[in-house]
Amino acid sequence: ARVVAALGATPAAGFDDLAELRNLKGERTGYTRVWHGDRLQKISSMSIDIKPGMARYLNLQVTPADNLRAPRFVFEGLVMGHASQLSVDLYPDMDMVTHLDWLRTRYADVTAYYDSLRKNETFTFNISRLLHMRVFCSPVFLLSSGMSIDTVPAFEEIAGRYFDYWLKMFAQAEQCDAAETAARSARRKLISDMIIALDPDRKMVTGVYGEEYTQRIEAAAMY
Repeated sequence: ARVVAALGATPAAGFDDLAELRNLKGERTGYTRVWHGDRLQKISSMSIDIKPGMARYLNLQVTPADNLRAPRFVFEGLVMGHASQLSVDLYPDMDMVTHLDWLRTRYADVTAYYDSLRKNETFTFNISRLLHMRVFCSPVFLLSSGMSIDTVPAFEEIAGRYFDYWLKMFAQAEQCDAAETAARSARRKLISDMIIALDPDRKMVTGVYGEEYTQRIEAAAMY
């Protein structure tokens, strides 16, 4: 709600069938919602009960328009009673080596915050166990696994701070030329394609919803 309000976004048309997700047994198990807004490609929010009463997957993604040099804000995780995992990142969607000066300048504030969090004793921060996710993420990617359920709200506060930094970067975002816009668009599609193709837990999701409905959810949440 805070993200949608901050960006003045409005619900996107064409996703009514995803407002209340039902599994193959007909049980209500979550939702996928999509919003549009000024200078945004979309906001998507997904919450899926992949193991009813045991495990809930969540994903909130804010994607600027492809012609803006601004990262995506992504907050996601798997919330379980015994060992939750949450992550937050500002995905740059560009070649970080050739844009290192931009990265160092625009990520300076969030980098300082990230460095301070590494000294936080509340969480154990990890790198992703998945190679492709390590390739896509930024230098300030923050992930904590094996969390107790009572620490989830504290991580949500961290994600809120990351969103504050993202808002500043979004407000200052430069317009890209046609070549950079096309490259960003292609990279974002490639990242989504690879995440879907290499996700080790996707079979679990298709087992809950079936292949066709899973693809519909993916299209809404990831593209």
